Amino acid sequence: MNRYPLRTRQMFIWQNLVDEAMGQTGYRGDDNVEHYLILTLDHFTRDKNLSSAVVAIDFLLALNSFGRVGGGQMRQVGDECLLLAGLFPERAERKRVPLNYFISMGQEAYRLLTDAHFKQIYDPGLFAKLSQDFPNLIDVLQTMRKIHKKFSIN
Repeated sequence: MNRYPLRTRQMFIWQNLVDEAMGQTGYRGDDNVEHYLILTLDHFTRDKNLSSAVVAIDFLLALNSFGRVGGGQMRQVGDECLLLAGLFPERAERKRVPLNYFISMGQEAYRLLTDAHFKQIYDPGLFAKLSQDFPNLIDVLQTMRKIHKKFSIN
């Protein structure tokens, strides 16, 4: 059970969907990872623009930025890779980009946020776990999509 208070009805719905998918996949992330996933899904539904840009370019731009800006850009790359690989794999297929590309880029983006450079801004433990569990989180999202066909929106 998630120990974070849910602020909106939509977040409550995401919580239920995530819990159901985690139950089906057998993955049980810690509360911080689960809450981060819910926040990411909630943010996506409010800002429906997943980047159509090339992830590698966004990744390189983030690498060349510093502080909050660079961290925010890197986090955005990780989040977008997670959502694209988990909820919208057909976008990768249409572009003829292997799903492993998004997995590798997303894991690395989250891993870089564990660097001491970002310690004041981001929780290194959380982003280490997100990086480590990235494939499991994709399984959770893909299971959500299979359970609830409405996630097949492009």
